[in-house]
Amino acid sequence: MISGLVQSGDLFGARKVFDKMDSRDVVTWNSIIAGYGENDLKEEGVKLFMMMKESELSPDKATFTSILTICSELPALCLGEQVCAQSIKTALNHTIEVCNAMITMYARCGNMTSALRCFSSMPTHNVISWNSIISGFSHHGLGPQALEMFEEMRFSDVKPNELTFIAVLSACSHAGLVEKGKYYFDYMKDECFLQPTAGHYTCIVDLFGRFGLIDEAMSFIDQMRADGLEVPVSVWGAILGACRVHRNVEVGAVAAENVLAIEPNRSGTYMILAEIYASVGRLNEVERVLTQMKKNGVKKQPGCSWIEMNDGGSVFLSGDKSHLEFDRIVEPLEVLHVDVELMSVGSDQNLVQSCWHSG
Repeated sequence: MISGLVQSGDLFGARKVFDKMDSRDVVTWNSIIAGYGENDLKEEGVKLFMMMKESELSPDKATFTSILTICSELPALCLGEQVCAQSIKTALNHTIEVCNAMITMYARCGNMTSALRCFSSMPTHNVISWNSIISGFSHHGLGPQALEMFEEMRFSDVKPNELTFIAVLSACSHAGLVEKGKYYFDYMKDECFLQPTAGHYTCIVDLFGRFGLIDEAMSFIDQMRADGLEVPVSVWGAILGACRVHRNVEVGAVAAENVLAIEPNRSGTYMILAEIYASVGRLNEVERVLTQMKKNGVKKQPGCSWIEMNDGGSVFLSGDKSHLEFDRIVEPLEVLHVDVELMSVGSDQNLVQSCWHSG
């Protein structure tokens, strides 16, 4: 019953049934923990895992897989390490499902040394194992290491899938390996017989765009259309970002138009287009874009930051004064502001003195 409620998205109903149960087996705990993790209530999933430990019921490989997945998505490295240690004590760390979850957790939390150590200790790997380690290196900008792992995968008995090539092409993009990116894109199609998806095209367009090869990037968009694929906002966004860096006004305007056709309330698109026009001195176009943004009722989203402490986390929005401890938070900032002002005055005085003596 709990499993059915979780699958239908009724976490409230599932928890109600769960709380009324006199006894719960490991399957029941797994269902509710996984449900919270899959429905973006990860902190609740962690709390339930702690409750399960207190119940003295031993977790199984499904439990460890679920909680490690939650740790990877939070991310929560310290908790993840504790879970890994517990899985070792129960000897479940040797199962391929738990190992894969451990690799993903370490990789997403930025500890690639531990991720690689875990990967290397596995007796066998499946495609998820390879994808996790390759994606981890790629995500953290370690393109050469990601491609080195992919080359090892090519000599294994595991065939790459669509997700493998997303990671590989992303690694090429971040490492600036244009020719390798083209090679792997063709290899995926011609040797692995995998049809490129929107995700692959986004990576390859981003790769060309980063290095100012806008025309080549646009040719891939034409290829997408020829393959019968709808060009997603992510691809147009990659083109727009490239045009921003390389000041390509004409293509930038086309990209922005296509982004706004899909997501008309995307304030960042208006701001980037205005910035592109401003970079080449077309101030009338800047005014036109900002006026259109205002006319369409689109508002720039405020900046947001968050901090995690031992007793929880706090979220801060630009211009927001609603935090319960706002005055106490602002007090040290005001002290820092005064210090910066004094340093600025000192720098100005030094500059004046320098100019005076050099004169």
